[in-house]
Order: sequence, then structure tokens, then C-alpha cells
Amino acid sequence: MYSQKWNIGIDLCQASIQLVATKQNRKRRYLCECWQHNIPNEITSQSEHDRYEMLLKILIQWRRKLPKNCQVSMAFSALRTLKQQVTLPEQVTLKQPELGWYLQSCAEKLFPLSSEDLVIDYRVIDNRAYLNGVRKSEIVFWQNLLHDSGFLLTAIDVAPCVLRYIARYAGLPDESWLIHYRQGEWLWTGPVSQPATYNQIQENDITTLPQIIALLNENNGPLKLPLYYIGDHHKSQAVHSWSLLQAFHNHTVRLPHQLGDFVVATGLALRDKDRDHVSS
Repeated sequence: MYSQKWNIGIDLCQASIQLVATKQNRKRRYLCECWQHNIPNEITSQSEHDRYEMLLKILIQWRRKLPKNCQVSMAFSALRTLKQQVTLPEQVTLKQPELGWYLQSCAEKLFPLSSEDLVIDYRVIDNRAYLNGVRKSEIVFWQNLLHDSGFLLTAIDVAPCVLRYIARYAGLPDESWLIHYRQGEWLWTGPVSQPATYNQIQENDITTLPQIIALLNENNGPLKLPLYYIGDHHKSQAVHSWSLLQAFHNHTVRLPHQLGDFVVATGLALRDKDRDHVSS
């Protein structure tokens, strides 16, 4: 019998870990599961082994409840990644593998860590390459963790960027700003035409939506495009607010009270297969 594939998004943030499961049938998207497990504050000070064992126990419990045919996407905080842009030479059209070699050479000059310590991912749009670097040790940690818990990791992304995946299916315009607040931090991404415009900051002195909008205006000039806010808090301060449920035709799960905690995991579960970027 045909087993329908489920797409899983797993997101670890400050105080909890979230899992969202979705499936698609004839271009109709269904929200199947929303699970959350609280994480003790001291996890950041624990040894890697203790952190691994704690997360492994949670993931194994979740894996047992899911169908066999599923694939996982996860994201790193923008605070744990490095990003740069490279303008490609106009005189020469680079194709694989030469393009990969060229960008790897550029990354070695642009990033503060050695290429042996980083995994470099890049996306080429027009004549520019957008590079992201993540410590290799962090990727290995999650690859091993998900493998040992029975999951198949198929994609890794950057947390603010996944807002765009939900927005696309929710019918929001590509040329817009997206802001999300969760558990003491702000995430945002710019319009599709500005693929390197995204970030993530801790709450600290910025505690309201008008303050984060003022910061974006300061860093990017006056925001002339519409801005859409998603989250459980600050909705009364937003001109345009939206919900992750707009991206689905139906849901078969009892919705959690704090639905905003599941935004990033939902974006990961809705993430399309990569077509135009390569890891090296």
C-alpha cells in the first residue's frame, strides 16, 4: 500500500523544542501534528553529551508516533550562522564544479573560521551568490542526533528565512517584510528581491513591535513595502497580522494554545526541495 510522505519541521529555541508534521495531497496541505517539549534553562551550560542524551530521548518518543515515511528539515538560529555575498565575474560563466570551487575559495577569505571548521551553503540569484556558513561540529551534532532517533534529515535552513515559506502558501506577497516574535527574540526577513536581508536578535531593549520596525527603518531605509507580523504577542501593535493556519487547507490536530511557538517548525515542514543551491 502507498505510504504518503510526511514532512517534518523540528525547531529548537530558547525554552522548548517543537515538531510540526504536514502532508500534501493533490496540492492541498494538511497540518497533522504540533508537538512541543519544554527545555530546561540550563541546557546551554550542559555538556554536549548531556544535551545530546536529553534531546535524543525527546526525539525518540516523537519518532515512535510518526509514520515510517517522513523526512525532516531543521534550522539554525541566524545568530549561529555567518553570511556573505559574492558578485560573480561577468566575463566568465561558471558551472559546476568550477562554481563550487570558486565560491569555496571566496568563503575562505570572507569568513573568520577556516574552511575545515565550516560547512558552506550558497544560493545563486542572477549574478550574485549568497553564502551561509555554519560550524561543522553543529551540523554533525544534529545529523547524528536525528539519525540516532530514527529521522532522515534532508534539509538545514536559517530560522528567519523559513518565514517566507509559510508566507508563500498563506498568500502573502513576495515583496513584503515579515516579522515574528517568540520566546524573547525577534526574527525578520525582507522581500524576496533582497535574499540577504534577514536577522534574529534577542529581545533585550527592543520589547515592542514599533521598536523593531524602527530598527529596520534605521538599517534598511524607510520600509516602503507592506509589513506582516506573525506571533502570539504584540498583534494589537501590527497593521497586518497573520496566522500559520492560512498556509493550510485543513488541520487534523488539536491546536496548541501558543500557536506562535510553532511558526519556524511549520515553515520548515512546508519547505520545498532545494533546486538552486548547493552545499560544499
